[in-house]
Amino acid sequence: MDDIQIIYESRNYIVVNKDDLVPIDSFQAPAQVNISEQIRSLFYKRALNNYHDEQLVDKSENTMTDKLETDVLSETNEEKTQLELFEETSKEKAQLIRYVHRLDLGTSGCMCFAKSDVAAALAYKAFVEKRAIKYYLTLVHGHIHSPYPIFIDKAIGENAASYGRIMCTDDFEYCNMPKPAQTHVDILQRGTYDGKPATKCLVRILTGKRHQIRLHLAHIGHPVIGDYIYTHPIDYKPHRIMLHARSLTIHSDMEVVDALAPDPFKQKFDPLWKPEERCYPLNKW
Repeated sequence: MDDIQIIYESRNYIVVNKDDLVPIDSFQAPAQVNISEQIRSLFYKRALNNYHDEQLVDKSENTMTDKLETDVLSETNEEKTQLELFEETSKEKAQLIRYVHRLDLGTSGCMCFAKSDVAAALAYKAFVEKRAIKYYLTLVHGHIHSPYPIFIDKAIGENAASYGRIMCTDDFEYCNMPKPAQTHVDILQRGTYDGKPATKCLVRILTGKRHQIRLHLAHIGHPVIGDYIYTHPIDYKPHRIMLHARSLTIHSDMEVVDALAPDPFKQKFDPLWKPEERCYPLNKW
């Protein structure tokens, strides 16, 4: 529970820096601890701690030495009843907390949760109306040489020839029901990862298709390092998929959520990544 890193919180929303190995819910990995349950448990424990702190303050302010034993027993029973009611209410409130967008199991970074049904509905509305902005950092195979940002406009659909929800671009023979998908790529740095050419990119998705970044980068010949689905041969050696949700901004009708997650793709965190050439002003990225 202490591993949860909160990077933004308000009355309505909370954004955490999701670990790449933690699923968002039980559907992604039924046997694993998931971030949704971790957040709900955190809020439940917070509420209980606040309740006990308030009770201690009340007791210290209302201490009486001449109370009868029957009065003390009555107050104790009343406190137990109040605590049980509070625990039940807190559990119900914690269950209302839900994520407002998804991240793949192997993707780390900004993950937003709403604290109420209304907050969740307004955040979802903002995503539908394109009022949510997401930027990702990624390390890809090979050196990308382009003097300008890259715009990828390639439809994505389900791979009908594969088991499970594996996606593909529309040039694949068995691509089922492809839908438009657009991705904007800025080249930040070129260098090496584990001794092989690699490029660090800043990616903004203009649409939200499943596995969109991974597919689009593979489509231009630079698959994400560690992607065990869309690399050929399978890239199983790296310890994770090198894809990180760096920032999230949601312009909801309730408030503006603005969160920035720490960059994990730095040499001090992963010595296998060795940047050699800066291609784009990093600024806050």
